[in-house]
Amino acid sequence: MFLLVVAIIVLFFQSGPSRVTIFQASPKRNFRASTTTNRHLNDTPISFLTPNASSHVNATLSFVTLIDVIKSLESPVIVTTVNHGFIDLLQNLLFSIQRISLKNDIVVICEDRSSYLELSHGVRGLNITYHIVLTHLGESVENATTYGSKNYKSLVKKRVFYLKCFVDSGVDVLYTDVDIVLLEDPFPYFERGADLVVQTERRPRLSDTCTGFMFMKASKKMRVFLDAWSKKLPRDPSGNQRTFNNVIGKYGKTMKTQLLPMTKFQSGKIFRDTTTPWRERKPRPVEVHANFLVGHGKKTDMLKEADLWFIPESSINVSTI
Repeated sequence: MFLLVVAIIVLFFQSGPSRVTIFQASPKRNFRASTTTNRHLNDTPISFLTPNASSHVNATLSFVTLIDVIKSLESPVIVTTVNHGFIDLLQNLLFSIQRISLKNDIVVICEDRSSYLELSHGVRGLNITYHIVLTHLGESVENATTYGSKNYKSLVKKRVFYLKCFVDSGVDVLYTDVDIVLLEDPFPYFERGADLVVQTERRPRLSDTCTGFMFMKASKKMRVFLDAWSKKLPRDPSGNQRTFNNVIGKYGKTMKTQLLPMTKFQSGKIFRDTTTPWRERKPRPVEVHANFLVGHGKKTDMLKEADLWFIPESSINVSTI
C-alpha cells in the first residue's frame, strides 16, 4: 500500500485493445486499482472518490469515443463543450443545473487535455453526474478564446459534427454554451414534435437564431438539416452562426421549428435591456445567455453582477494530480 500526502490518479494505456488501469483514492486515503475494458466503461461508468470522504467526485471518466459514450445515455441529453479557459463558466452552468434538479444525462466534450483532466477530478459541492469525453476532432488552444478570433471560429465549427453524432445515433440533444445559466427546467417549453427548438438573439426571426442554445430531435428531417449544415460550414467563410442561419433559412420551414419566447429565453442583450433583478421579473427568465459580451472576464462579471453566479465560495476543484 502506498501512502501519499496528495491523492493521485494514474492513467495507464496499454497497446492492443484499449484497457485502462485507474488508481482511485478511497475515503481512507489509501488506493485501490481497478482494471477494466472499454465495454465495461460503457456499462458501468467509473466514479471517483476524493481524499475527502464527504466529497464525491461526480465525473464519469471515459476512454472511449463519443459514439460509445452516447450508447449508454438516455434521451434527451444535455451537451456542452469547453476548453480550459472557460472551466469556471462550465462549472457555473453545472451548478445552475443542479440548482433546478434536472436529471438528464449531461455530456461535456473537452476541447483540450487540460480541461479533460481537471474535470475528471470533479468539483466540490457539485452532486450531479456528468460524462466527459475528449474531442475526437483535434484539440484546441487551452486559453479562453475571443469571439470572432481564428481560434474561436475553429472551436465552434466542431459543434455541428458533435451534434450529428447524437442525432445520427437516435438521441435527442439539448446543446448549450457554457456561458449560459438555467433558472428553470427548459424542457416543458419545447413544443411536442418539434424537430428544432432554438433561441433567438434580438428579434423572433429564423434569421436571428443562436446556435448557443438549441434542442434537436433525432428525426429524419433533423438529420437532413445537420447534413446540410455540416457540408456548408467548412467552405463558408461567414462562420458558424451565419452559416447556420443561412441553412435554417432554407430548411427551417420544411421541418417543425420552434423559436423560444424571448421573455423567458434571453440573450445577453435582451437580459441587459432592463435593470430589474431577474428574480423580480415577470415572467422570470428560464435561461440566460451571457453573449453580446466579448471576453471571458466580461461574461463572468455580468453573471456575478446579475446574481447569476451559482458556484459556492467553498467550491474549489478537487485536485488529485
